[in-house]
Amino acid sequence: MWSVEDSPHWTSLRRELKQWFSERAPGFADGYVAAVHLVHEGQFPAKVHLVCHLVRDIYRHLPSALGDKAKKSSGREVYPALAAKLRDSWETNPIQDQSLESDSDRLVSAQVYAAAEDLVRRSRDLGEQDSVGTRLTKALFGAVDRPLGTMPVPGWVFQAFNAEYDFFVERAHLRASIDQLEDGLQQHFEDFERAFHSMVGPYFRGKEDLDAILEETNEKTD
Repeated sequence: MWSVEDSPHWTSLRRELKQWFSERAPGFADGYVAAVHLVHEGQFPAKVHLVCHLVRDIYRHLPSALGDKAKKSSGREVYPALAAKLRDSWETNPIQDQSLESDSDRLVSAQVYAAAEDLVRRSRDLGEQDSVGTRLTKALFGAVDRPLGTMPVPGWVFQAFNAEYDFFVERAHLRASIDQLEDGLQQHFEDFERAFHSMVGPYFRGKEDLDAILEETNEKTD
């Protein structure tokens, strides 16, 4: 049986992240602890997939736990219904003049046009959504009280979160081939942790300042 206290892998940064999860998003704390443990465990079947699943869930679901109400849609949720609507409209309202050359312009019914327009509009909406990494970055930035005048998140931070997400989500599913080894898993996991901590670090500095104020107040009232 192992514990955080007994493990040499639990650095001060990781202990702070564990504390942050426990206090701000307790439903994710065990998943993070498990990911740290698995990363440093010896080789075992499906290690990469298990760690990547845990990190992917943090990326995808933590923003909602932190109060982000935006619903992110995926093409797999949207396109089948839109394609079915377009197909039904096309079959119900076929083109009447079939004598034109194949490369000639053709008039379509109002129903077919509306279905195609809806498909294009929803596709544009999907493309304009925040990426998963960007959504997590914004949620973490907004989850910590910051002084007035704090600079916005630099663009490279969003890029870093998105790049790490791509690494983990690509390896989260089992594949037909079995040639996938750890290929930098630990390094990418630690990069993710550092990026994550860079966003929530003020949470701990704020707690330290508050503790100092309370301690000073207590001393004055004693």
